[in-house]
Amino acid sequence: METSRQQNNATSQSDFEQIGTAANEVAASDDLIDEITWPAVAILVSGFFANFIVFGIGFSYGVFQEFYLSPKGPLYGQKQSQVAMIGTLATSLTYCGGIFQNFIRNHYSTRLSMSCGTLMLALGMILAGSCTQVWQFSLTQGVMFGIGSSTCYLPPVIYGPQYFKRWRGTANGIIFSGTGFGALSFAFLTRYLLTAIGWRWTLRTLGLISLIVVGTCSQFVTPHPDYVAHSDSLVLNMSVIRSRKFLLQILAAGFQSLAYLIPLTYMSSYGITLGFTENQGATFIGINNAINAVAKIAVGRAADHVGRVNMLAICCLSSTVVVFALWLVPQRETFTTFVVLYGVTSGPIISLLPATLVETFGISLYHSVSGLLYFSRGVGNALGSPIAGLLVGTSAERPSNYRSVIIYTGTALAMASLLVVSFRLSVNKRH
Repeated sequence: METSRQQNNATSQSDFEQIGTAANEVAASDDLIDEITWPAVAILVSGFFANFIVFGIGFSYGVFQEFYLSPKGPLYGQKQSQVAMIGTLATSLTYCGGIFQNFIRNHYSTRLSMSCGTLMLALGMILAGSCTQVWQFSLTQGVMFGIGSSTCYLPPVIYGPQYFKRWRGTANGIIFSGTGFGALSFAFLTRYLLTAIGWRWTLRTLGLISLIVVGTCSQFVTPHPDYVAHSDSLVLNMSVIRSRKFLLQILAAGFQSLAYLIPLTYMSSYGITLGFTENQGATFIGINNAINAVAKIAVGRAADHVGRVNMLAICCLSSTVVVFALWLVPQRETFTTFVVLYGVTSGPIISLLPATLVETFGISLYHSVSGLLYFSRGVGNALGSPIAGLLVGTSAERPSNYRSVIIYTGTALAMASLLVVSFRLSVNKRH
């Protein structure tokens, strides 16, 4: 037994030494580039527009859902939970596909994989324009769009951090800000197109826009010259996966994603229960998306000065406080304040998570394990919406009907905050 204990201790010590060595690569990676180059600018712009299209369309699915279930829609009379699953599939698969990115990067060129993904997501939207059943929309606007989106948006997100050193947080903020700006733009564009040209040609038009924009982006995303492709087995490197630091980060990402989109999903309907009009409710979503996008850049810039892990902890804790202190109070004034502050505090978390992963394990291991981070977020997104739907129930005409889902949202964010703070206490003092 003593021999077994010694072997376990030796293995554990080896694991931590490997992780410590990987983390030290961050300092070395800071010397990789001293000035902004064309590939760095290209990946920044491409990443922004890839996020703009992928999540702009994905996060504005609520506009489609509302129309699909209306008397003029193709899914009128269907269960709301079934129609909502179309959008949930798209968003969840966009994240979950990250677990396959290591294999794709090691066997296919970035240009080829992104081009194929662009074709799949565009076809998913175009083919959805000819659908009439829930399962058909789920397969096209859900599965096809989700898988294609994952292949398109992840390469610039994964390659981007290696091109930047001092301004890594700012760069990630710019890339991920495309999400908020895209959701804001496509929500209004989709609503206009549905009225102007009908739902079939709206889907086809968005598919063509995706094909052109993301297809162009795929031609300008290249790995850093010092990027080294690792074997597929590295994604299963147990030394890293079993480490406390890695588990804390992955679990924090999962809990945060359980709650992240719920306020956005119910922002309009909850506002109506407080006496706001439908147009005002939709405006709240637009305001939140705009603030979310700007905050990712501004907070990312601040994180480069005060520390990315520190800022991640601050944002997680702040978003938890905002939910419990403002959203839980059924008053118009506190709700409008919540709309603004939730955008400020929650949005930057998405761009800070990968930056802190680089801080902990270094660039080379980040390339290999980042897929698990996004897979964790995909699982959280897949579970979060159905749970929230069950908590809200069929009757949501009064603010009190949302109390359970608000408490659930705050609790999930509180768990994420606890995990991030624990992670902060375990990292090297230099962070």
